[in-house]
Amino acid sequence: MRSYGKYLFFLLAFIVTLFFSNKVMLQTPAAWIAIVIFAILVILLVYLDNYSSKRLKIVSKLMCLMVFLSLCTVIIYTHENRYSTNEAYAIQMFNSKSFKIKIHGRDYVLTTQNNSFGFSRTYFFNLYRRRGIFYERVNKRVYFIYTRNMHPGKSSIWIFKNTVLKEVHFLQADPKTAFYYQTVN
Repeated sequence: MRSYGKYLFFLLAFIVTLFFSNKVMLQTPAAWIAIVIFAILVILLVYLDNYSSKRLKIVSKLMCLMVFLSLCTVIIYTHENRYSTNEAYAIQMFNSKSFKIKIHGRDYVLTTQNNSFGFSRTYFFNLYRRRGIFYERVNKRVYFIYTRNMHPGKSSIWIFKNTVLKEVHFLQADPKTAFYYQTVN
């Protein structure tokens, strides 16, 4: 009788990863490539486990390691971090939230994360736009706002509009998320 523990582990870890992933980052080409590679490696692992040769047992153990590493890649590319955006450090935007906004009538998704340390708060923003079936980051560098001795009661969208987009007067946010930290995915 075969043990299905490793398959269950990889399946549960994959489901948890998708559940906690950033919904915008999940719709990027790099995330889809990582997911496809993970699926192919899991299929190969199942295929190799059906044979009982000693040589294939070693290959099967190596394949388990490759599946685990590909799962780590899925985690990396479904969250905003240095590897997925080429900009933000992992601690800055790993747990970012997404908001649908319109700028001059065009649809965008704003991802935001704020970190508080003592008497200061740092805000990080990225702006994404849909290109075909995938999202593409619009800004070349992460928007970074540092406030000291001030913790505004406004939402991240309000801060983005009044600090980053000072000259843009046609910013519309989803009314459900305009003044709260609730996400729209």
